[in-house]
Amino acid sequence: MPGETVCVTSYGTWDDQPFTTVHEADCLTVWATSWFATVSDRDGNEFPPGRRNTA
Repeated sequence: MPGETVCVTSYGTWDDQPFTTVHEADCLTVWATSWFATVSDRDGNEFPPGRRNTA
């Protein structure tokens, strides 16, 4: 959602960066390049993988 803050945590090893992001007008996509990564909110609640509806 607009104004929302997320925390990306990456686990494992990677060659360059642990993750990349793609920001579009109404979407933020996080691609983990490491073995495993999580995305959570400020309170530590983990977002499930896949698409998150904004409505």
